[in-house]
Amino acid sequence: MTIQKLAYSIQEAAEATGYSSDTIRKALRNNDLVARYANSKPVVLAEELADWLRSLPTEAPADQ
Repeated sequence: MTIQKLAYSIQEAAEATGYSSDTIRKALRNNDLVARYANSKPVVLAEELADWLRSLPTEAPADQ
């Protein structure tokens, strides 16, 4: 039986999404993602991470 994670550390969230931990931290600073705190350690709920991914643009930005 595989146990599905309910929450991710910042590094785990980065690994799960293929983004860098800096990108995850930036999304947290911009309130695009919301962290919860287990003691002093921030965690991102799996459903929050999925919602954030679904909110990303579906088209690449135009070159400037």
